[in-house]
Amino acid sequence: MSKIADDTKGGFNIFLQEQREEEGSATVTLYDFSDTVEMVYQDIPIADAPKLDNENYRPGGKTALHDAITRAIDETADHIETAPDSDRPDNVIVVVLTDGKENASETPQDAVRERVKQRQDEGWEFLFIGANQDAALTAEKMGMDRDKSLDMSHSGEGTKEAYRSTSRNISEARQKGQTGGYTEEDRRRQEQADDS
Repeated sequence: MSKIADDTKGGFNIFLQEQREEEGSATVTLYDFSDTVEMVYQDIPIADAPKLDNENYRPGGKTALHDAITRAIDETADHIETAPDSDRPDNVIVVVLTDGKENASETPQDAVRERVKQRQDEGWEFLFIGANQDAALTAEKMGMDRDKSLDMSHSGEGTKEAYRSTSRNISEARQKGQTGGYTEEDRRRQEQADDS
């Protein structure tokens, strides 16, 4: 993500701002991964969620994708299960954004797929955004819906548009109870970003 680090930070920060303007409550949990996985923060109300900056976001050169997804699922599930009923969310949406293919995890793909399936059966949704790969194929291999995957242009414009599309999906889930997935318009904007 080094090539698009500034755009990643800017896009995420715009995403936070847009979601703060939505009605209702939401919390954010953020993980950063390279050859290791780090929880940046957990279950922070959207209004208080820290923006990405040089202190809390440091892109690296590896992609422990399976480890990151597994840890995010397990720790989020544990957190929800131990929370009082009044604090449990109506919707859980896991958004994965990566610019690399899996190359550093100890967790096998089958373990990711099992966890994704289990949580989807409980109503969780997964959005997968991938650059430098076939995002739909990668998502499907991990048990995610290909309509909820997006090939991201590995460019500043592609990153900004990916966050814009994801914000629209999250807003839809907050208003209607579920996302609609990425649209043809979202995909067209990524193609245009590739061409620019």
